[in-house]
Formats: sequence, C-alpha cells, structure tokens
Amino acid sequence: GEGAWMRIGYFYTGRHLAECPPSLERFAYNKRWYCRRSVDGGCSSVYFDNLGKEIKEMCGMIEAYQYASPDAFGSSPSYTIDGPYIDGISITQGSPRQHIWSYVVGIRNLAKSATNQCPCSSGGSGTASPPSFVGGDYYCDT
Repeated sequence: GEGAWMRIGYFYTGRHLAECPPSLERFAYNKRWYCRRSVDGGCSSVYFDNLGKEIKEMCGMIEAYQYASPDAFGSSPSYTIDGPYIDGISITQGSPRQHIWSYVVGIRNLAKSATNQCPCSSGGSGTASPPSFVGGDYYCDT
C-alpha cells in the first residue's frame, strides 16, 4: 500500500521515572506504576499531535483496568462527544472532534441494574444504547 505507519502517541509507565501525560496522574499499585484520570470523576483527555498528516488507518493497543462499578453507556450525564458519554476509553480526532472507536466497560452481567450493563448483556432489555455518534464503533465488556 501507499504511505507508511507513523507512531502518534505512546507512553509506558513500567519504568521507575516514567511520567504520565499532563491530564493524567501517576500512581502505584502492587509495585507497578499506572496512569489514571483524576479520581474526582469526569473526563480526562490526552492529545497526540498527528503533525498534520492525514489518517487513513489506525492501529493501537490500550491496557486498561476497571475500578469500582463501571456503567457502560448508562448513568451518563452527557451524550455529547465533549462530555462523559461512556465508562471507558474513547479515541477521537479532529476539531470539532469525531468519534473513531471506544472501549466501553459495563458492570458484570448479574448486576441488578440493567442500564449499567453492555447492550448485549441482557438481551437489550433496559440497557442504555450508545450515542448516535458512537454507532457500532465500540467494544463493550464486563
């Protein structure tokens, strides 16, 4: 194919003196270092500059861990791309932002509240649906 792959963003917290991107905070757990959003809630954004290059394909890896009780698409105070529309990680681009893909985390399948489960967990009964700008461009897991 035409073009070449270019690394746009990367951070690794496994080194002792590694830093997190400015909007995330660094913390240790079980003798390992991690980055997380503020424990105050809301959203945290990390910006990676693509140096003006057109993006035709994207490939990546995110290692993420859940904390407390994730709500998938439920209990969201905002269904706009600039607000907290999922519990998980979203990848967006541009200005105004355009949704590319999201990793969404829902509460376990046996939870009492179906609204906080992934849409496929309870046969669609009572679960919150993804916002229209997300469409089918997500993966949801418990």
